Amino acid sequence: MAFGKIPRFSPSFSFAEAAVAARYLSRKGEDALVVQSFEEEFAAFIGVKHAVMVPSARYGFYLILKSWGFGPGDEVILPAMTYFAIPALAKTAGLKPVFSDIDLLGHVLDPESFEAAITPNTKAVVPTHLFGTPCDMDAISKIAKKHGIKVIEDCAQSTGARYKGKRVGSLGDASYYTFGLTKNITTLSGAMITTDDDELARTIRQETSSARPASLKKAVQEAMTGTAMMLATHPAVYPWTLHPLIRVGNMLGKDPIHERFGEAERLYPELPSYYKESAPRAVQAAVGRKQLERIEALNGARASNGRFLDQNLHHIPGLGVPTYPDGAEPIYMSFVVHHAQRDALACELRKRGVDTTIGYMSNCADSPLFPDEATSCPNAERAFDELLHIPVHPNLSVSDREHMVEAVHRACMALSA
Repeated sequence: MAFGKIPRFSPSFSFAEAAVAARYLSRKGEDALVVQSFEEEFAAFIGVKHAVMVPSARYGFYLILKSWGFGPGDEVILPAMTYFAIPALAKTAGLKPVFSDIDLLGHVLDPESFEAAITPNTKAVVPTHLFGTPCDMDAISKIAKKHGIKVIEDCAQSTGARYKGKRVGSLGDASYYTFGLTKNITTLSGAMITTDDDELARTIRQETSSARPASLKKAVQEAMTGTAMMLATHPAVYPWTLHPLIRVGNMLGKDPIHERFGEAERLYPELPSYYKESAPRAVQAAVGRKQLERIEALNGARASNGRFLDQNLHHIPGLGVPTYPDGAEPIYMSFVVHHAQRDALACELRKRGVDTTIGYMSNCADSPLFPDEATSCPNAERAFDELLHIPVHPNLSVSDREHMVEAVHRACMALSA
């Protein structure tokens, strides 16, 4: 990245996907075979029997719960550190979310905390492969099998990651993925459910079969946004466009990127109607198929960048770097560090041209949205206060990586002086 200015993320959306999107957006009618082909190719990539494209991961999660007949009086265990919409949709489905703690530096569900949270009402557990790091699926699956609990993998940030040689999403009873612009694989919007459960796949297909195609206007807007973000984060453009905008926003106490891609946390007394009324469009599937052709290269670049940061940041006093369960092969969707002066560290890094973010995850065990489910999860609480995302996207150059390591080292030195 030229001039030492490094964006927090750079979308996987490229000119190749932009060309595909333009071609399909200009076509009349919808081609169901394109969606079917994407589902079949995605299922083969993950290593499962079925993949069903759905409008959003949260709606897919809701459909999984309802398809299995879960409802009032039933409980689902989730990691405390998660995206608010997942426990919110569990409540919408009539279940009680129960929060378990995470591994402090791995950020994934702690098996012992999970087992301690099990009650006679527990029906499912959601191991979230957060930041692209696979959970300890052997331990979680063993506990779940012992208690007759369904395993629903949250793969929203981990498409392509492996655990002991197998792709995440093939290790539980069902899984969900999301393909927004900030993810390592994008279809402009939309999501996927994967499973080996024939009846579950059939039920979800039936539930979504009558929906009309998602808004064409929204698809056009997402394609334009993807193209704009691709250009705005280009090494020759970012220092003169998006970077100054972010700096000005920071001086005003705002984060323009966070505001564009974030959303207000809320509950859903009823399932939003647009979840049920929007079927995936052919353009989304066509972009997804193109992305699948590049996902190994994109994830490989992320992993290379992540390993470099692992090796070069672990020795810095006061800085906590990620850890990974045995057998986990992370894709480094995010590279998250811990620091007791997180906000000050972010400020110091911005001065040195490195954009960062605290991300969108919450400690839901201590969220005002879930007062009846509040519980003590000290690791999640500490992570929520300390974690900071360092750029790890595939478009980093060797000089970018070296600049970041130097910037983090100098920033931490400045804070300890």
